[in-house]
Amino acid sequence: MLQLAAFALFLSAWAFQPSIDTVEELAKAQQLGIPARWPTFWFFGLFSQTSGVFPIVSEVLARLAWLGLAAVLAGAGTSLLLCYVRTMKRTIEQPDLEPTRGHRRWLLPLGDQLQTAIVRFSMRSLARSRQHRVVYAFFLAIAFAIAVSTLTRVATSHHTERVTPAFLMSTLMMMCLAVAGLRSIVSLPVSLKANWVLQVTQLSAPEHYIAATRRAMLVLATIPVLSTAAGLALCYRPWHQVLEHLLILALVGSIMTDAALIGVSKIPFACSYLPGKSNVQYMFWAFAAGFTPLAMSFSRYEQGVLDDPLSNAALVAILIAASAELGLVNRRRAKSAVLYYEELEPEAITTLGLACDRQLVGKH
Repeated sequence: MLQLAAFALFLSAWAFQPSIDTVEELAKAQQLGIPARWPTFWFFGLFSQTSGVFPIVSEVLARLAWLGLAAVLAGAGTSLLLCYVRTMKRTIEQPDLEPTRGHRRWLLPLGDQLQTAIVRFSMRSLARSRQHRVVYAFFLAIAFAIAVSTLTRVATSHHTERVTPAFLMSTLMMMCLAVAGLRSIVSLPVSLKANWVLQVTQLSAPEHYIAATRRAMLVLATIPVLSTAAGLALCYRPWHQVLEHLLILALVGSIMTDAALIGVSKIPFACSYLPGKSNVQYMFWAFAAGFTPLAMSFSRYEQGVLDDPLSNAALVAILIAASAELGLVNRRRAKSAVLYYEELEPEAITTLGLACDRQLVGKH
């Protein structure tokens, strides 16, 4: 959570900090107290103080930079010391076998036993692997930076606003970024040596495992974004349009989840992948370039539909039908699917091109 919050904070600060180009603009902004709110301007003041190149109206920015630098160094030293003490103590004193704990922890059920196990396995795999966390945090940071921009826009107005296409598009982009980001990393394994545990305990039909994979996608991507959108929606009115949009957003999340799982017959984070097949960076830019115009068009269309009950009902019915059809397709495919844990290159027969005509051979 700290890593994800840091990603979102840095991206939001970079995207929404004001731009100051001249000394006159800097002096005017300092009168309003704007540079003192952004650490970037603090260190600009520190650079100006140490180099003497740029004139600074006051030394407030440089003083804030020195205080921030001292706080960072003190925090880093304290964290290093605490980690060293804790690690050395556990290395020396921790026994090889931990004693059994007498109490049982209560954990929220996330479906039946198999679905709960797969969802918890996915959550713990995502929490253990730094590679997966960084990639997923990149997608979620962009999504929640969009949420921060939406909240900032409403907070500066100090009153509730009507539902706008910008709000509709931002929540739609958040949902699709979260689903696409999670789908891009579920194929990357965490520990291939642990796959045998899942293989030898495969006692249920593959369709149950695929249903559990869908539940993991919903819990880790769709539900968090839908909850965030519901919190942002408290700043918008009228209520019936807000609730209608949340319903549409939930259906879009379900459709995106089912579409992302087409052709997937494996447990998340438990299957090997062929080198060069992940292409996360290309997937992100292709998704951003292809989906952004579609999201803009859909948000404008939804804005007009929210005022018309019949058109809104038709849109909801179409989305429900699409979600049900995708769900049926995936369930039918899952009944005949076979779970696989190793992704292999397709077998291809390569010839040497030595075939010749039989008539020519007979003549010779």
